[in-house]
Amino acid sequence: MLRNIKDMQATASRNGVALRPHLKTHKCPEIAKIELAEGASGICAQRLSEAEVMVDAGIKDVFITNEIVQPTKIERLVRLQQKASVKVAVDSLKVAEAIGKVAAANGQTVPVLIDVDCGMRRCGVPLGPAVANLTREVSKVAGLRLDGLMTYEGQFYEIPNVKRRDLLAKRTIGRFIETAKRIRKSGIEIPVLSCGSTPTAKAVAEVDGVTELQPGNYVFYDVMQTELGSAKLRDCAQRVLTTVISTPVAGRVVVDAGNKAFAHDQGRFPEPLDTESMKAIEIHEEHLTLEAKDSGFHVGDHVQFVPYHACTATNMFEQIHAVRGNVVIATWSVAARGKML
Repeated sequence: MLRNIKDMQATASRNGVALRPHLKTHKCPEIAKIELAEGASGICAQRLSEAEVMVDAGIKDVFITNEIVQPTKIERLVRLQQKASVKVAVDSLKVAEAIGKVAAANGQTVPVLIDVDCGMRRCGVPLGPAVANLTREVSKVAGLRLDGLMTYEGQFYEIPNVKRRDLLAKRTIGRFIETAKRIRKSGIEIPVLSCGSTPTAKAVAEVDGVTELQPGNYVFYDVMQTELGSAKLRDCAQRVLTTVISTPVAGRVVVDAGNKAFAHDQGRFPEPLDTESMKAIEIHEEHLTLEAKDSGFHVGDHVQFVPYHACTATNMFEQIHAVRGNVVIATWSVAARGKML
């Protein structure tokens, strides 16, 4: 994990951009503080409640890369400004005005970034003239401070070829940067241009004009990232330690971790780490059944797995055990797990 953190920070520093890691992967204040100690400029959160956990843990710079629209949440967001700088994404003038109204009434200023859709087709203003129009209107809203533009090029997860993915990501972020340049020419300041998912962060860091990267998965990596060519299995820091609870017939091994441990994201199995002689073949709530090529596994044996998707697996657990060699050196609370509000 430390190697992964240092490597991504080195990428950002080498290219003169800030690294703002996304906590959605680890959901752990202690790990966020390690990232900050290594040079990160702040952190990203996806939920207001996640940001509240991090601020309560002493982290003073958080960017919520999601839309906050409910009135009660807007009030919480504004109150949180009393403790830290908590930025938020916006993609509509209506929501921006609602946030600004509450902020101004409470003597606060909320920093915002315009959420731009560069092809993910999720949230965000579609790349084009609409970005400039919304940016201009939001810049006038009292109670807000326009910090810049953000995007998430997550659509490139669908491209397994690394060279093609990097090329397309650079082109897309290049158009994102050009949009910002045109807005700046109109007299509006755009200090922050934030982007970067784990598979594309190292490529888009090289695009002139990018000021901030916001990858998250790189801290642990997972089987998905190995399939994408972003990491090798040896880079995957997250392990789920299981116990063999049954060997009912020759060639079948059952361990005590199922959907409630791995989330079975996208219907994909975790990867056994300890041996190549096992293959996951069936998963249930509390059980994972494996096909074993030899009969050397016994009830009580331990088997480690790398989850297919680290982010969803983390959210299933209350604690992370930090291990160096064979020694547990710390136990950390997954304090932001299950924070959905």
